[in-house]
Parts: sequence; structure tokens; C-alpha cells
Amino acid sequence: MGEIKSTLDLVLEKTRDLTLSEEEKLGLAREELEKKIGGLLNRYLDNLLPISRLKEELKKIAGNESDLSYRSLKKHLLAHFDLDSDNSSILSALSEVAGFDIAPLTILQKEYQSEKEETERAFKERILKALKGRGVSGSAVVPNLDQIPDWDQFLNSSHKRYQERIKSIGNG
Repeated sequence: MGEIKSTLDLVLEKTRDLTLSEEEKLGLAREELEKKIGGLLNRYLDNLLPISRLKEELKKIAGNESDLSYRSLKKHLLAHFDLDSDNSSILSALSEVAGFDIAPLTILQKEYQSEKEETERAFKERILKALKGRGVSGSAVVPNLDQIPDWDQFLNSSHKRYQERIKSIGNG
């Protein structure tokens, strides 16, 4: 009676003579490096790893691919940069670990915040004026911008525009 083979046995049998090209091996190694850097960065951003350890660990996993490792770290950090959040840990890592000039990013974030606040003030004034025209006024009246489609549209287009600028800073 014949032996029943598992799917794994069948796959191993069929792929026994296949080997990876150097290009494929290099691609897999780079993917693995990206995953390690991503995991390392996640631990850092979750405050589970101090910046000194981030530096040490990055040096360990970088090996002879240090250029690629630091570019990858920079790419991951810039992807986590949030214009509406405190980016101090991201900026610290960009500056101290990746050797990246963070001045353009801090200027960009201040510019974004200023534009957002200015536009928010204008929207609120417009809403209050419209409400006053309908006889609704007083200190308890607070405009709810989340209910205004134009405000949502402004935020989306603004984020998109500033994200493009972040990408250009990262590529520069």
C-alpha cells in the first residue's frame, strides 16, 4: 500500500532542485533587513527601546548594509511623521541616529499648524456669523467643524499636500 504524502512533502519534492539566484537572495535579505528595522523602530516608537539602544541595535543588524539600513530607518521614520502629533521621538531618531537634518520638517510642521489654525478660525467665524443671522448666538454656541464637509475636505487636501512635501524633504 502506498504512503500518503503531506502537502509539504509534495512541495519539497517538487522544489528540491530549485535554487535562488543571487538577485533573489539579495532581495530576500533586504526584505528581512526592512522587517528588522521596522520592528526595531516600532519598539522605539512604543517607548520600549531608548534611543541609545536603537543606535546599538541598528549597528548590529546593519552589518555591511549600513547605508541601506540608515536609508530604510529614515524612510520608516518619515512614514510615521504625523503633522498633528508630537513628533519629538521621530525627530530625535532622524537627527541622532540617521544623521538627518530635521529643520525642514520642524518648519513644515509649524507651517501646517499655522495654516490649519488660521483656516479653523475662519471656518468658525463664518459658522458663527451664519448662526447669528438665524438668531442663534451667545457664549455657549460652539461651532462643530466635524459636521462641516468643507472642513473635512480642507483637512484631507492639506494632509495630502503636506505629505508630498514630507516625501520631497525625505528624498532631498
